[in-house]
Amino acid sequence: MKSNGYAAPLRITPLYGGHSRDTRARMIEAAIEVFGSVGYDGATTRQLAERAKVNQAAIPYHFGGKRELYLAAAQAIADYMRSRIEPLIDQLRTAAADPVRHIDAVVMRFFQFIAGDEEPEAWTVFFVRCERDADDAFRIIYYQSVARFQAALIAEVAAATGRSPDDEDLKVRVAIVLGAISNFRTLRNVMLSSLGWDTFDAARKRTVEMAVRRLALAELLGIGADDPSIAHPPLGSASGVHPSPTA
Repeated sequence: MKSNGYAAPLRITPLYGGHSRDTRARMIEAAIEVFGSVGYDGATTRQLAERAKVNQAAIPYHFGGKRELYLAAAQAIADYMRSRIEPLIDQLRTAAADPVRHIDAVVMRFFQFIAGDEEPEAWTVFFVRCERDADDAFRIIYYQSVARFQAALIAEVAAATGRSPDDEDLKVRVAIVLGAISNFRTLRNVMLSSLGWDTFDAARKRTVEMAVRRLALAELLGIGADDPSIAHPPLGSASGVHPSPTA
């Protein structure tokens, strides 16, 4: 574990078999690091090849060119994020006896994923840079993962509160909550420095988790986290949740 709370890099799941599969995976991992570090315009095919320990001809051979490698790197991150977020979307869309508690539990699971330490720092750096550029790589990652969760959350909060999913105020509130959660990944060092902390230990994560929960409950559902009508089960509990006939 790194001192800032990030885990060792995950391996990209190869798309094809054999040596070609491993080479592509290694090139994508290297691309995420290089593009994240110096940006698309700053990265050269020489840098990309050297980081992946392949010759430069491997880039057009396996991907077609620098841009295609860049987008393949974004797609690899999007695929991983979607694999983690889709179960949360499925849970959101499952009918629950207590919609408020249900939404609360799923939002906190999303927070635990975003604020966790399973993903490599290079992925965060890559996403922050392409988000700033608002380019095709950003759109691949955002629309295939986070935007899907955002849309599902808007729909469920709308149903629980009797509002329209097209309500602009509701959309703004969801964006504020998800933006605040995302900051624990993209602005982790800012968060730590502003709090005078050097890392997020278990107790600090719990403190932050409760603050996020209060924000989410207040903004999305208009209630306080200490409301006595909310009896929170352990996160991830399936208590009170039943399959939806329309899911």
